[in-house]
Order: sequence, then structure tokens, then C-alpha cells
Amino acid sequence: MTGRTRRWWTVALTVVALLVTSRLAEAQRGGGEGFLFFEPGAQVTIYGGLNQPGAGGDLFGYARKEFTLERTSFRAPALGFDLAFSMGPRTEILFGIAPASSNVTSEYRDWVDGDDKPIEQTTAFRRAPLTASVRYYLTDRGRSIGSTAWIPAKVVPFVGVGFGTARYSFEQVGDFVDFNTLDVLPDRLTSSGWAPIFQGSGGVQLNLSRRLLLTGEMRYLRGSADASTPNRDFIGYRLDLSGLTTLVGFTLRL
Repeated sequence: MTGRTRRWWTVALTVVALLVTSRLAEAQRGGGEGFLFFEPGAQVTIYGGLNQPGAGGDLFGYARKEFTLERTSFRAPALGFDLAFSMGPRTEILFGIAPASSNVTSEYRDWVDGDDKPIEQTTAFRRAPLTASVRYYLTDRGRSIGSTAWIPAKVVPFVGVGFGTARYSFEQVGDFVDFNTLDVLPDRLTSSGWAPIFQGSGGVQLNLSRRLLLTGEMRYLRGSADASTPNRDFIGYRLDLSGLTTLVGFTLRL
């Protein structure tokens, strides 16, 4: 995780901690056991989980063919942060980010150096999607009792669809074979930038208390980018940004 990412998560966690403290203080001042005075209009979620890139397309295909890499080599822990606003009884609009980063050591499958030693390099793949989504709950999130109380449902499944942009980086650092001379030379090859993405999701929320929920979700991301930018190190290749992310986290009703 980069220093900038760590700073971002420190700020996010601080905000959530302040919100939790505020809501706990409010709960001590009033509100019946198991219900709220009104249906919440927003919620915030922090996730942890696992990102499995699809690792398809020609650039990943080249990397898997030449080096000791597999699709699962790019599996990595993922973090997620969502802010959702209610747009109706069963509908929310969400704004979120879910960065993931893998760093894998590999070597050429079919080549060794002059001393019969492996030719090694490190491949890093980073992706941070920023998305706006619409989430639809398949059952009611709760029920109102007159005009004075709202009781949350225990289990609520949902589906979602959205779009956005992803900040990506694909980098290989180490030793490489120059196939014109068969020399082994050190190099650093990079591709990075922003690319449009599409996202579909599905999951479930489990009510833990009046304000707190456990949220589990699976997200499928679809997108690709021209790998020749910005340094033209991978001319003619496209970088696959698709993949499946499984997330579990805590949601706080606001």
C-alpha cells in the first residue's frame, strides 16, 4: 500500500470513528431498543476482502506465457469504502472506492542467463476503481410503526449496477531478454493511467443493531486500457482491468 493510500485510509477511518462516536452518544440520549425514530437517509461502509483480477487480454496473456505467472498470481487483499444515500424505500445511490494491489516475483519460463541462473523480475498490478452505483434492495429494509418508529429488517439482499473510472498501474522491474541480441538487461516497464469501467454487484446486509449492519458483497468489474501509455513500453497491448472482488464490512446507518 502506497503512502498516499495509507493517508487516505487514515482520513476515512477517522471520519467513520467520529460518526460512530456521534451515533453512540445519540443512542444514549434516546431511541427505543431495536428501532429508530425514522428511516436513515444515508449509510457508510468500510470493507475488507479479496480481489481476483481476470488477468485476461493480451498483456496478461503475454506475461503468463513468458514468465512464471498465473491468473491467481495477481490475487490480492482489497479495501473498500462506500457512502450511500437513500433515493427511495428500496433504492440507494452509492459512491465508492475499492483499491487493490499485487506484487509478484517471477522468472522466465524458458530462458536462463549465462550462468544458468533464473532471469528474475517483479510484476506489480494496482487498480483503484472510483464508482457511482445504484443499489436496489430485493426486500424492504425495514418497516414503519406509525410515524414514531422504524424497525430495520434482519436480512436484506440487494443487487447493484454502476460505472466510473479506475486508476491503474502495471509495472515490471528486473532483468529481461533482448531477443534481438539475446542479452539480458535490466529494465523498468510501466503502463498507468485512468480508464472507464462498468460494475455489477450483489450481496446481503445483516442487521446487528439499530445503527450497525454486516454487509457482504461480490462485485464484478469490467474494463480495459491501452497499455502503451504513458511510456510506450507495451505498444500494441491492452491491459485487462476486469475482475471479481469479494468484500465483507461493517455498515453504519447515519
